Amino acid sequence: MKITKIDLLYGDPVEDNWRPSFCRIYTDSGIYGDGEVALSYGGAKEAAFAEMKELAPMLIGMNPLEHEVIWQKMYRNSFFGKNAGPVIFGAISAFDIALWDIKGKYYHTALWELLGGKQRAYASQLQMGWGESRRPAATPQDYADNVKIALKKGFKAVKINFLTFDERGKQVPWQKQTAFLSNNYLNLAEERIKAVPGFKIEVQH
Repeated sequence: MKITKIDLLYGDPVEDNWRPSFCRIYTDSGIYGDGEVALSYGGAKEAAFAEMKELAPMLIGMNPLEHEVIWQKMYRNSFFGKNAGPVIFGAISAFDIALWDIKGKYYHTALWELLGGKQRAYASQLQMGWGESRRPAATPQDYADNVKIALKKGFKAVKINFLTFDERGKQVPWQKQTAFLSNNYLNLAEERIKAVPGFKIEVQH
């Protein structure tokens, strides 16, 4: 089996300029796999897509089941690959995800079995928005709703930064998140934590 073609898709911008990058790897057997770069916001999103365009031609003609061979080729032949940061590794990971997708389909096996068994996963960064509209969580009800969405999807654990946004949904500067916190800021975080389903908190003032 050989890789015959790779399609790259730079998604249309959505709220807050969120713009994901995807790839689809095709093979001569008719099996294809899909992958994504987990860099969909900030300046890195454009750089990650550009890196995907650089790496994609390297995979043509290779055996998609040989993950390590392909990974090493991308890592060692990309000019800035060695000791690279999230942009290059993000682009490499998109292709790696697509290759795992192909491998699962080829062996007719659930991917979690190929990866060594089921492990507990958590829903991350729920303050960024988990609904159809990726709107930053501002009110305590926003946090409660986002957690309910994650639980409905089957997650048993979540990770949330309750200090990322103010009461209007505007990002709080990191200096204010790590310095001495005001009472109003602490009270806002406390109300958000209390709103999370199944979470209990006792705060002493």
